[in-house]
Amino acid sequence: MNKTIIAALVGASVLAGGCGTVLREVERLAVRTSPEPSIGTATSTTATTATTAPQGTPGAGDLKQAARAALGAVPGSTLVSIETEENGRLWEVQVVGQDGTEHQLDVESGKVVGGPTTEEEDAADKAKHRARVSAAKLDYAQAADKIAAAVPEGRITELNLDTEQGKTVWEADVLAPGGTKHEVAIDAATGTVTRNNGATT
Repeated sequence: MNKTIIAALVGASVLAGGCGTVLREVERLAVRTSPEPSIGTATSTTATTATTAPQGTPGAGDLKQAARAALGAVPGSTLVSIETEENGRLWEVQVVGQDGTEHQLDVESGKVVGGPTTEEEDAADKAKHRARVSAAKLDYAQAADKIAAAVPEGRITELNLDTEQGKTVWEADVLAPGGTKHEVAIDAATGTVTRNNGATT
């Protein structure tokens, strides 16, 4: 392969911040690119791919990264809600402190960009939060893994700790590769799937 093309490929991966996904894409293009195309064409295609490649999709990996950032900003807290906004660029996260106080944060690219802001709630609301957190034996990461297994290759766009028919559950919205939206719920104590609307049989 022409040295100019290789340099452009390497440069594109460096400009992309060393992102593993982009680097893999650049390496894939390097293998697939034949020596016949002109230098300008190959460089232009590579640069476009590197700069327009998404920085991540709202799957379990990005969800967990955003969750860790939010939990790190409020030590001792427990995540109770996380939802992707702005086409996956931003995550809106709610965590509950040990006293039951709820905090909201915005996370982008694994960094807190807004908050934490404290929700003004009364003692009853705080007690409800503490009870729900206490009843959940699975944390957000374990719940995300169970939900991902229920909808293979799906992208989790929202995950909430809630109560359903008297049970504490993790509820999630999951977008399947074909575009089908699944509403999944799992028992927060046992990890059993209690609902999976939209699944194909």
